[in-house]
Amino acid sequence: MPAKASGEVKTRIIHSPQKNGDIYVLERKTVYDPVKKYNKVLSTKLVSKIPKGTEISVPTRPKRTIKSNEHENVSNETLKKTTFQTNQIIASRKRVGMMNIIDHIGKASGIDATLYANTDIGTAQKIISLARYLLASDGQSLPGIATWQYNHPLPYREGISEEVYHRLFKDVGLNESLQQNFFKGRCDELNGGAGIAYDSTTFSTYSENQLEARYGFNKANDGLKTVKYLALYSIENRQPIAFTKQPGDLSDVSTISNALSQLLALGVSGAEIITDNGYYCEQNISEMFQAHFDFITLAKTGLKWIKSEINNHQNELERLSSVCPYDPTTHGITVMLMRDFVKVRKYSNKKTGVAQGEEETFSRRVYLHIYYNAARKVDEDQAFERGLLSLKKKLEEGTSIEDLNDAAQTRVKKYLVIRTWGKKMVISFNENACAQAKKNHGYFTLVSSKEKDTFVALSKYRKREYIEDYFRSSKQHADSMRIRVWDADTLRGRMFVQFISLCYYEYLSETVRTMKLSLGVPNGNHDHDLKQNLDQEKKLKSWLDNTPIYLQLQWFDAIEGIEISSALQSKRWTTEMTIRDNLFIQRLGLKSGF
Repeated sequence: MPAKASGEVKTRIIHSPQKNGDIYVLERKTVYDPVKKYNKVLSTKLVSKIPKGTEISVPTRPKRTIKSNEHENVSNETLKKTTFQTNQIIASRKRVGMMNIIDHIGKASGIDATLYANTDIGTAQKIISLARYLLASDGQSLPGIATWQYNHPLPYREGISEEVYHRLFKDVGLNESLQQNFFKGRCDELNGGAGIAYDSTTFSTYSENQLEARYGFNKANDGLKTVKYLALYSIENRQPIAFTKQPGDLSDVSTISNALSQLLALGVSGAEIITDNGYYCEQNISEMFQAHFDFITLAKTGLKWIKSEINNHQNELERLSSVCPYDPTTHGITVMLMRDFVKVRKYSNKKTGVAQGEEETFSRRVYLHIYYNAARKVDEDQAFERGLLSLKKKLEEGTSIEDLNDAAQTRVKKYLVIRTWGKKMVISFNENACAQAKKNHGYFTLVSSKEKDTFVALSKYRKREYIEDYFRSSKQHADSMRIRVWDADTLRGRMFVQFISLCYYEYLSETVRTMKLSLGVPNGNHDHDLKQNLDQEKKLKSWLDNTPIYLQLQWFDAIEGIEISSALQSKRWTTEMTIRDNLFIQRLGLKSGF
């Protein structure tokens, strides 16, 4: 005879695998039902999760308790009971058009999924909500979210206050694993041999508490201390992939080593690094060779070995065969050279006898691309002459040479001739030195490790300007013109949220750019190529050409979603849209009418 059921409630810990690779740790209470002869589940509670790829359990955000004075937090059962008792309508209205577009961008780009895969749900929702606010408001300061969130749906529905996002910034800033895993997710989308632009900008601050805030080169020229922001940006898919920050007084040329280490740690291999001349030095080229990264970098024409090659090949740049096929104002040629570089041995080499820590020379083939642009020469000549005239005027007005900065003093000694008779000063130009300096105006050079084609290298380098656009977007559309926080860890967390917002912005911008290429263009499909349809697409293209991304989003912010619930039924509807607006959201990949 079977034993009689005890009726005891048993508690078990259950591991539930999820589609994204996470494992939810559940606390489940059961009791045996002797009638139905199986264990009946009384309750299931999520207590923690084990993120994908780890074995460490991470506690989850506790469920918020219901407050009687918060209408939106009242349970569904309470709402239904109230509705039936009072026979009233419960209604809500939200601005859903713009937010549905941004929600689609977050999902289509994989940005949201990468965040959810690398942190708990609550943290991910807060980051996404703040990032969407920055995008939707065109970089308005964060205190504005306090009222803005009431009529704009966000993933984090429990309300974001100033206390909430400051605590979030601190937590995210200290969570380096979250940040680097997100960057790795971005890098995983890169193609082999991807072109990665690397550059920096500076953020000014009045804060005395920021450890990295120091006086150095300030790109805003506002005389404040700065924090340096360095970014890696994919020029193929127009997406930022990683960033870091450093003290504002460090030079660009000293940062390449860390960037290469970060790329290697994120699993990037075979990429082509593209930089401007601020990062050029023999040591950096040596390190890129050692790390097996290809590169294209702008090099200064004043370098001795480059100046020599320019002088040797000036006649070749006058030939018609040297004209750039997509830019007739530019001429170019390529010279292949073998160059010696120095590396420091990490380990001793018994064959060569070089000990650990000693320097060793190695040779590599490089391609020197030499370009000449007549319009560039005119601009450089004029800038050179204006600069010398300004220096001459300052000295004639009584400014002493010692009061000038080091660079100005060097220019005075090299290009000006100063004679004095008593108190009288006569200043003239060193014509030979000036002519020699202007001789190489109009030339610029690229050094590459792999790219042999003169104008393919130029095309890739010009795409490096995309990262400059990204920096402008950061300051204009993500509220990063000023730092606005007081310590280094909080700043790092704030920068990460801004980075997410810029990922949204760049993805949407590239989607719109791609969309415009096909609008109004016949594709051979009879239904698509109807005149009426092509005319509608041309109208949409005209609107997109003349409307910046922010105003495109604001246009759809007028679309509202209204929900009404009563004891008998529930209804939902949204604002009607024009044919052009419907066409836009369809081409984005959303369903018509949201």
